[in-house]
Amino acid sequence: MRLVRLALFASFASLSLPLSAQSEWWVDPVAGADVNPGSITLPLRTLSFACSVAGANDHIHLLPGLYGPAHNGEVLPITLGFGTVQNDLVIRGLGGAVLDLGGSASTVFRLANGADRLRITNLTFLNSDQAGWWTRVISSGSGVNSADAASDVELDRCQFVNCNRGIVLWTSDNVQGWKIHDNLFWNLTNDAILEYTGDNDVYNNTFVTGTYKAYISDSTTSRCQNNLIVGYAIGFENNNAANSVARYEHNWLHQTPIVTQGVGLATALPSSNVIGVDPQFVGAAAGDFHLQATSPCLDAGTAAIFARSDLDGVARLVDVDQNGSLLPDIGCYESSPVSMTTSYDPSTQLMTVQSASTLPGVFTAVLFSFDDGMFPIPGQGPILVDQATFIPYWLTSAAPGYWVLNFQGLSLPPGLRLVSHVLGLYTTPVAIGGNQVWTQL
Repeated sequence: MRLVRLALFASFASLSLPLSAQSEWWVDPVAGADVNPGSITLPLRTLSFACSVAGANDHIHLLPGLYGPAHNGEVLPITLGFGTVQNDLVIRGLGGAVLDLGGSASTVFRLANGADRLRITNLTFLNSDQAGWWTRVISSGSGVNSADAASDVELDRCQFVNCNRGIVLWTSDNVQGWKIHDNLFWNLTNDAILEYTGDNDVYNNTFVTGTYKAYISDSTTSRCQNNLIVGYAIGFENNNAANSVARYEHNWLHQTPIVTQGVGLATALPSSNVIGVDPQFVGAAAGDFHLQATSPCLDAGTAAIFARSDLDGVARLVDVDQNGSLLPDIGCYESSPVSMTTSYDPSTQLMTVQSASTLPGVFTAVLFSFDDGMFPIPGQGPILVDQATFIPYWLTSAAPGYWVLNFQGLSLPPGLRLVSHVLGLYTTPVAIGGNQVWTQL
């Protein structure tokens, strides 16, 4: 197919850039220093220090690199919201931000009730102690059964690899409103998610090769949907006789000897759950848990969830089988025939955007937002220069497409990033969501 080339030289110089209501803290585990102000040009060195100074509505950005006590001097555990109001705090890994625990038994995050609506996204937690019974990466409350848990927490797009437990929600915390989604739990020696009580959502996670339980919950109301469990000793456990199995929907379990156990799961799971069918990973032996093009997990989930994007940043609004139904895939990865790449040259202030599709005849639209704002369907979205200033702007072309955006003359604040989403329209038309790309300007 002929490459469609369209050069767009937009003038942004007339924009004013009002200050954001939030503070941003940048962390670089190699080049940073905790005596720095925490700007992108003078970043902090440790996540733990950034968390100690961050307040409500702040954003902490972790630049790629190895974090941990033995790497950059992280001090664990990190307790958020205890004695300090940190509601609506966002902790985000940009690229490969890896927290290597080096065998430590310490919890990484303890989330207390001054950190309501906290979001932790796009981090990799690696190599915790795997022998201690209560070693976990994230736990509710300021301590064990402290009854002061944060509510409405979002944990998404994270990887828990070679750890003991991933997430523990304690008995007396009665955790409410947590959304745990689009995460990968790989090679855990204890429960990946342990939830005693509360009303939460656990969905679109992938659990691979665990020696104990993927999801144990004594809640009677939390929803468990679209999860993919392969190679775990036990899939689900619930020990509350009042539990309703109807809250388990569209989960997929393979090579899991014990699918359910406990009095709360005495009756069979709903028929939307699939047991014993190979999900067809691309390369499980090499740690690639994406789904093959022939996977039965494609478009097999329920759409009755809060959809953001998968572990790779691919939009969950993807109709991969082009049947007119926007259903998510099972697990933490979403397949899409539509993709996009971007690059930015700070010396010329030119940004290039390219769209592609493995399907012929796809018309692509690239939509823009500040940070990870959601895009509408169909096809109009703003370039948000900050949270108060935006340009109604989108790019369209048959795939493949090529565009150049000119930011010359605009004084860009340090750390500004533009988030692009690609959307494809196919035949009838059917909307096909694609990936999300963050471009540092």
